[in-house]
Amino acid sequence: MMKIVIEKKDLSTITSQVYRAASSKNTIPVLSGLMIRAEENRLTMTATDMEIGIKASTPHVDVVESGQVLVNAHYFADFIKVLPDTKIILEYDPSRAKLKVSYGKSSGFLNTYREQEYPDLPLQNTEQIIALPQKIIKDALRKTSFAAAQSHFRQVFTGVLFDFDGDDKTLKVVASDTHRLAYFKYQITGDEIKQTSFIIPSRTVNELSRWLEETDDLIGIALSPNNVVFYKENFTLISRLIEGQYPNYEQVIPSAAKTQIMVDSHLFANILERAKVMPTDDKLKIPNVLINIRDNEAVLNSYSEMMGEIEEIIDDIQISGDKDFKISFNTNYFLDVVKLLASESDEIFINLNGSLGSAVINSNKQDYLYVLVPLRTSS
Repeated sequence: MMKIVIEKKDLSTITSQVYRAASSKNTIPVLSGLMIRAEENRLTMTATDMEIGIKASTPHVDVVESGQVLVNAHYFADFIKVLPDTKIILEYDPSRAKLKVSYGKSSGFLNTYREQEYPDLPLQNTEQIIALPQKIIKDALRKTSFAAAQSHFRQVFTGVLFDFDGDDKTLKVVASDTHRLAYFKYQITGDEIKQTSFIIPSRTVNELSRWLEETDDLIGIALSPNNVVFYKENFTLISRLIEGQYPNYEQVIPSAAKTQIMVDSHLFANILERAKVMPTDDKLKIPNVLINIRDNEAVLNSYSEMMGEIEEIIDDIQISGDKDFKISFNTNYFLDVVKLLASESDEIFINLNGSLGSAVINSNKQDYLYVLVPLRTSS
């Protein structure tokens, strides 16, 4: 048996935190389930597909009778979302194998799974690595994860690397699809840290980013042989790790630049947005922009054999070092980082090494940089 009374907003909040970890496939039915446990005036929900698992709890509940029930996570979440803003009563009678959801004078009944078959989250044998401000991890993921590959024959490039350096007490968060690399660095204060690194899947990044807050409240990080655990009060996320050795990312970051450019970030973002309008051609299926570095200006050209051409001249720009060369980039990849930097800085710095060398793009903040490999075009 189980019976609880809870406000719709509190039920909706905890359900939305957890249910996405459930499987959307029908191969193992219980893995599409949401485990609901009520005990000692606390409601706890758990969902897992064995790749990722989330557990959350709330004290904002009146537990009339303790118990547990396993329902389909996605159906339950969809149903709760559209209920009226009132007190919700959840009642489970094992003899009927249905969960009764009452709201006002109305009610619904949801079929249940056998909760005895539901797996526990593998939270044993974990070792705490560190606890860091939530806003640091949230910022690191926001600035790096978009550079990971959607798919790649080397799976490490589909995830985000957390690299803890015990010698200089830094955390480096890195993502790359081999055409670009995003690099975030954070100086750790306080206790000594162990030298360790791990790679988390992009799906884990997405779930983490949903509930991390822009606060100094800490989030703990723990490791087991195959999993990483992120946890704070009333919330735990466990994820499998991506196996494999991440390549030496430091060596792909140019140590010097032959050409240094400083330009208004908002101006440059607008120019790239216009360049992006040009459709791709059959020959080169990547949206691209050609930049001609001149003495005191840069000329950006976006060309489409099918639709036409856009030429933008930027004279409000500072250029030092080598000039008089052209370089071409993936427009979307360039725009991704310019929009990101424009959200926190009025100026961006573009460091170049000729027509074929990788560019390093950053702002005046020292904690972040972005490496972008140029395109080889016929221009």
